Amino acid sequence: MKRSIIFAVLILFSLLLAAQEQEPEQVPAQPDEQAQPAPQQAVEPAPAPAPGRDLQRVRIPMAFVHAGKEFPAGDYWLVLAEKDGQRSFLVQNERREPLFEELAIVMAHRGGGGFQVSRRLTAGDEFYRVRVNAPGEWLLGYFLIKK
Repeated sequence: MKRSIIFAVLILFSLLLAAQEQEPEQVPAQPDEQAQPAPQQAVEPAPAPAPGRDLQRVRIPMAFVHAGKEFPAGDYWLVLAEKDGQRSFLVQNERREPLFEELAIVMAHRGGGGFQVSRRLTAGDEFYRVRVNAPGEWLLGYFLIKK
């Protein structure tokens, strides 16, 4: 009797295993249910250099605000660009990703010389000023210091 029970259990167990190994029945897909290729993850290329004159990396020593958004103190890259006759500073983060554009104030001055970038805090530490000395003009950019 024990042998017949063990034999029956083994048969049931083997039938269960055989049923699990069979592939499930495939239901034909409707035309609108056809398998779509999995979307490939796009690899973002490194940012292209901004058009214009690459000035240099500038350390802004204090947190500042532009268009209501706060930026921490740190190193930023400046590119001098011209669009529709207006000059502006394109501000980029350390990875050279564009953050924002700041309109340049152009002032004529006498003097030639080379192309230089100077920076300093204005009186009262309200703005951080970047001045580009170009032949015959100064290009000024002001960054509002966060209070």
